[in-house]
Amino acid sequence: MPDLEALLSLVGPAYLAYYGFTVPAMVVWAILCAALWIWNNRPSKRRDGGVARLRSASVMFFVLVVACYVAAHTGVYLLVRHLTGLWA
Repeated sequence: MPDLEALLSLVGPAYLAYYGFTVPAMVVWAILCAALWIWNNRPSKRRDGGVARLRSASVMFFVLVVACYVAAHTGVYLLVRHLTGLWA
């Protein structure tokens, strides 16, 4: 299910682009989605009793996930902004 919530989070930048919100609003949405994904997939939630990461490794992993979310959301945002301009 982690893939489903990641794909559903792409609805946010499409909505924000269609209604003319600015890029910082999209970046905040991406950071919130990344934080939710990290929270839902934390090691303590796993049934097999996953090994806890070091704090520095956790921060670096969070930064990597945020960067991926921001990149994907930016692509969707720019695509919808472009298509909205063509439809108008």
